[in-house]
Amino acid sequence: MSSRMCRASLTAVGSRPTTKPTIFAIAITLAATIAQPFAIGSDKTSNAAGAAAPATKAAGAGPTHYLQVDDIQDLAHTLQRIRQQAINIYVEATRPKTYRHELNVPCLSSMPTIPLKDQNAYLPLRPGWLMFFIGTMEPLVQILNEDLKHIDEKTERSVMSSQDRSEWQGIVNEWKSGIHELNDQLNVCASLLDDAAPGNVEVAKAATSIDSQVSTLDHILHKACTFLDDKLPDS
Repeated sequence: MSSRMCRASLTAVGSRPTTKPTIFAIAITLAATIAQPFAIGSDKTSNAAGAAAPATKAAGAGPTHYLQVDDIQDLAHTLQRIRQQAINIYVEATRPKTYRHELNVPCLSSMPTIPLKDQNAYLPLRPGWLMFFIGTMEPLVQILNEDLKHIDEKTERSVMSSQDRSEWQGIVNEWKSGIHELNDQLNVCASLLDDAAPGNVEVAKAATSIDSQVSTLDHILHKACTFLDDKLPDS
């Protein structure tokens, strides 16, 4: 989801009288704060790996694609963080109405697969929390693109046959398409917040679609790992 579209959607929600401006400001501030260390860490990882390259190659230790290992791990961690925010959106959208003083707060690491109930079974959505969860996902998607760019640049400098290079580009193009689809899913979820009274069931379904797309990207990432392990020889 582009920054312009996300900000437009979030601003539209934040401008409604039902949403406190302070919640909106906190959500955006926290989103920016969360994104910054990940981006800096990614750059440091890449620079450190690049600086170590001559020494490792000269010693003849490790595979030629060792530089991509950190980036692959970064992609996996970033996907997991996006998935967790999608789960958080789902949990927010499916808070059940309770009639007793009890604490029954779910702590989930995977998206529930149970059927959704009717709208009136859930508590009203809290736009501030939804803005926070969506706002933190957008910079993570940008990090996915940056990490892929690093991996692609390093892989293109490797010695490969034309057939292997074509196969690698197929994986890269598949990943780019997957990111585009993930952006679309985020746009759908953000657009629901523009409604005067966003529906719990619709938001929960949008969160499930985001989680499903993360699974698709995770599958592509495994394909990339298999390619790097099989096609690029050790040295």
